[in-house]
Amino acid sequence: MKFAKYWSEASVPADEKIFGVNTLSTWGASNESQQQAGVNAMERAAKLTQIVSRGLEALREYEYWNGYIREEVIDEIKDADGRLLGVLTRNNYGAIVLNAESVFFGDIDVTEETFFSKLLQLFGRPKKDKAYHLANVEQFQKQNTEYTIKVYETFAGLRVVIVNRVFEQDFATVNALFSSLGVDPLYVTLCKVQSCYRARLTPKPWRIGIDRPLFRFPRHEQYELDGFSEWLTDYELAAKSYRTVKVVAEFGSDAVHPDVARVLEVHDQYACVSGEVLA
Repeated sequence: MKFAKYWSEASVPADEKIFGVNTLSTWGASNESQQQAGVNAMERAAKLTQIVSRGLEALREYEYWNGYIREEVIDEIKDADGRLLGVLTRNNYGAIVLNAESVFFGDIDVTEETFFSKLLQLFGRPKKDKAYHLANVEQFQKQNTEYTIKVYETFAGLRVVIVNRVFEQDFATVNALFSSLGVDPLYVTLCKVQSCYRARLTPKPWRIGIDRPLFRFPRHEQYELDGFSEWLTDYELAAKSYRTVKVVAEFGSDAVHPDVARVLEVHDQYACVSGEVLA
């Protein structure tokens, strides 16, 4: 997992004719101190200066090697011995996200039906709704009985969690699981880039009638802090009428790995306790 407690911003000059602005900003991060974050920001700014001359395409690639996820760290999940199992962060649109080091989460999205997909159903192609994907997960588990799988329903599909074992740096196995279970490709890419499994715990704001927050983390100016505080009050009040997931099935034995049990305890406290409407 790549999360930092301290952030600092640095700017470099840019050609306004190419980039539309005369300066570009970059962030430095550190878990040591604010001062070290500033040093890292200046180092990244020096590298950015070299990259700017190569144009927009190089700049797009640049953010992929930031090294840290620019999200506010809210809390940590640890086992009884103090070993870190996961981190709770707030993402850029304000939702709380669980980031797990080795507990397998996978989100399966049900794509919206098109005229073409409906036409194919007339010729025998199954409708790939939530029931279809749930049956696929059940069939997979029957063929791979070494896994116990807990399934949650989400607004847009399903969330699967393998509860009887953990996966540490076992990329070949994890990629095969993602593929077999039909996990959303964008989710897979995000997990790989951020070196962890991700699970959103609170609603997307636009699904509960709330705009995105205006100010992204890190927020330093008082007007940013006040504006976000007001947004958060409205968001948390609206979120009380919704939940993010609900349990729909569990396939396999009743074995649960202790690390998974601890992580799911936190997951369910946030994601399963509000209203009945999914968001």
